[in-house]
Amino acid sequence: MQGLMIYENPVIRLGFTTIMKTEFDVDIDYTDRNVVLRAANALIPYESVEAFLLDTGWDRDNPECSSEEYLVGHRICRWIDGKFVYFSRLLWEGIS
Repeated sequence: MQGLMIYENPVIRLGFTTIMKTEFDVDIDYTDRNVVLRAANALIPYESVEAFLLDTGWDRDNPECSSEEYLVGHRICRWIDGKFVYFSRLLWEGIS
């Protein structure tokens, strides 16, 4: 329940949305708690690029787009605090 309380703080929501814009080029309205929570739930951390590829099958579906340089350069994944973080646009858009 404490995690949900974080989303009650507008300063933390603003910081989170700024990070999402900087790291993943995603615009989020920080005043909308549900949108912020949905974006947070679309972030999936991995220990490595290889772990991401193994778990998602990204390299099977997108072999030409599976290098670390491509994934980071196109803001699909980012290195954040030692984790390779994937922002699932399918989860973000509610498709999955």
